[in-house]
Parts: sequence; structure tokens; C-alpha cells
Amino acid sequence: MDLEERYLEMLQKLNVGIVIHAPDARVVFSNRRASELLGFTEDELKGRISPEPERHFVDEDGKTLSPPEYPASRVIATGLPVMDQVMGIGQPGEPSIVWVWVNAFPEFDDAGELQQVVVNFHDISRRKRAEQTLQEKATQLEFVLEGADLGFWDWNIETGEVIRNERWATMLGYSQDEIQRTTMQWSDFVHPDDRERAWDSIYAVLEGRSPAHKLEYRMLHKDGGIRWILDQANVMTRDAEGLATRMCGIHADITDRKLLEEALTLQAQIDYLTGVFNRRHFMERAEIELSRATRYGGDLAILMMDIDFFKQINDRYGHKVGDNVLKKLAEVCFVTLRTVDIFGRLGGEEFAILLPQTDRAAAAQVAERLRESIAQAKVPLEGGLPVQFTVSIGVTSISSKDDNIDVLLNIADAALYDAKNSGRNKVCIAAG
Repeated sequence: MDLEERYLEMLQKLNVGIVIHAPDARVVFSNRRASELLGFTEDELKGRISPEPERHFVDEDGKTLSPPEYPASRVIATGLPVMDQVMGIGQPGEPSIVWVWVNAFPEFDDAGELQQVVVNFHDISRRKRAEQTLQEKATQLEFVLEGADLGFWDWNIETGEVIRNERWATMLGYSQDEIQRTTMQWSDFVHPDDRERAWDSIYAVLEGRSPAHKLEYRMLHKDGGIRWILDQANVMTRDAEGLATRMCGIHADITDRKLLEEALTLQAQIDYLTGVFNRRHFMERAEIELSRATRYGGDLAILMMDIDFFKQINDRYGHKVGDNVLKKLAEVCFVTLRTVDIFGRLGGEEFAILLPQTDRAAAAQVAERLRESIAQAKVPLEGGLPVQFTVSIGVTSISSKDDNIDVLLNIADAALYDAKNSGRNKVCIAAG
């Protein structure tokens, strides 16, 4: 066997398609693998210039290539090699495409004349199908995230880079281009009061102390507002030593839900008519303040307040005016009291006020200011003179660590009735 025969035999055994073209583009040689990939026999290929119309070539976007765009044609036209061209080979009536990776090289004689073009191509159909599957899954994930209105983040812990989708950015009022791809920028967006808690949850997962990161916290919006975010994530990969290398998660905007929860909580705490604390919440807050005062020391006073002759107001003017009287009382108290004072409606026309860090004498002065301000308040009437009303107030304060809210309220209530029994529109201080 001479050298040329051995060379041709070697080419036949390669798992790479080899086609040799003459300068006029005619095929002068093809190996068995080329015939398999192109769907022709070697005899059918020999002498052909183009596979059309039996076959057609497409680019990676599915566009059909014309003969001048074929690798061999480009080499013949330019005299330059064509490297790493990806093509699909389509056959009539066949939905599937055979994908090949093509390189084409010119060979010249000593005079610089083109002698032939050698084209080799590798079957990459399996790789292309895997890429298409991954792309389909990525597209599917994108649709799911978009449909669910979720932000997505993918953190490469080794490099520090974080990839985020567009919804992650728009939740905070930004475009995707405005969001830098760093972890620390996420941290900067987290509300300062929630930042440490958010990092603690992340680190618990990174260090294996928690199975997953799931946390509700506040983030800063571009417009200066606050958005509540539900952040859920997990470590996706770890290295041989168990150190986390990649973490992925999703963001959901739960602001509307949190506002609804806050509104419902407020409804459960606030008297719907006057806007002050209802009895239940007043008692809860009062217990907390009393516990603080007895544990750490400090003064604490309680006022009990009742509208004088309230039944007569209702009987004479009607319950609508009576409601307006209750609202006016609350309005005057809100203006007069401090923000730290706890103001509640215990029922009907009876109100209680807890004054932290206030002794009995100072509480009596507060009660007197309230009494005077309320006596000067006016509730307008349609077609008549405004209604004015007065209150009676009882005052007490803690005297020992054994005091409790119920006892203090009873003592203040007794002082309140002393004020009523002695003429009303008065402040009475409990003895002791």
C-alpha cells in the first residue's frame, strides 16, 4: 500500500467528516463520516458543487444559507480559511437538523494558485440539543418568574458576582441596567434596621446552620419609599471542603400584604370611633409600661376620665352628636398629651390615660390641663349653638412594686367618682 492509499484509508476511519473541493467547488473526495452526516453516498457526493436541492444548510438562527455562504465557497472566494462555523444540515421531510462545527482550509501550489479546499466538520448535534434544552428551561424559568412576578438572583460566591433579572430591579424602581452586579449593593438596598438580620439569615445557610434562607424585610425604593420583600434562597453548590460556592434565590414584593396586615392589626388595636387604643390594647400596653417601671424604677401615673352628663347629651341631641363629642374629646387629648402617653377608651364615655415617667403631682397638672382644654372645646351643631361638655378625672400613681394595672385603674376610678360626686368638671387625686 503506497502512502496515498494509506492516507486515504486513515481519512476513512476518522470520526470527523472530511470533504475536499476543487477550485471550482466540485467535490473530489469525501470520507464515510462526511457521507453519513450529509446524507449522501460517496459516489453521490463526488462531483457535486452544491447539496441543493436535496439538502440545505442553515445558520444557528435557522436562516437558510445560500451557496456563496457555504464554508468552501467562502474560502474559494477569499483565499482565507473559515474557522469554527456552526451549521445545520437539513433534509427534505425531516424535522431534525444535523448540527456540525466546520473548519475549511485552502491549499495552494508553489505558484500561489488554489489547488483545493479541505473541509472538516464535527457532529455537535448532541451538544446543540443540550444547549436548546437548557435554553428552553431558562426560557421556561423566565416565564414562570415573570408570571409569578418574582425577582431572581444568582450569587457566585467565589467571584462575588450576582446576576439578577429585570423584575428584581423594577421592584425597587430601577431598570436592570442600573442594578450593579455585586452582593454589597443588595445590602445597601436593605433597610438599615433590617440589614443585620438579613445577613444573619444568609450566613446561617452558608455555614450550614439553617437549611434555607427565608425572611421578610424592608428594602429602599428609588422614590424614597419602602417595599416589603419576601426573600427565599438556598445554597446550590459547595466545594469539596463543604464551602458554599453558589446561592440562588427569589424576591417577592409583599408590600400590599404587609400593609393589609398592619391595617388589620391596627383595626384590632384601635377604637373605630375615636381613633384611640381600645380597651384590650390599652391594657396590653399598660402592662408593658408598668412592668418596665417596676423593674427599672421610675414613676408612672394613671388618669381615669369620664364625660359629665353624657347620657343627657345623647338624649337631647342624638347619638350622632354624642359620637362627635367623643371624637372631640379624643382630638383635644391627642393635642395635649405626649407621644409616649398611652390613651385608651375603656368603654362608653370612659377613658384611661397612662403617663410614663410621671409622678402623681405632675399627673394632676396634666389632668387639670386636659379638663380645662376639654371644657373650652366646642362641637358644632347644624342650625344651633355648639355643644360644650366637661369631664371628671381621677388620678393615681404607682406606690410599690406590687401594684398591678387593675388595682391602679380601680383606685383612679374611685378618685373619678369622688370628682363626680363633688360637683363634676373636677380633678380628684387618690389618697396615698
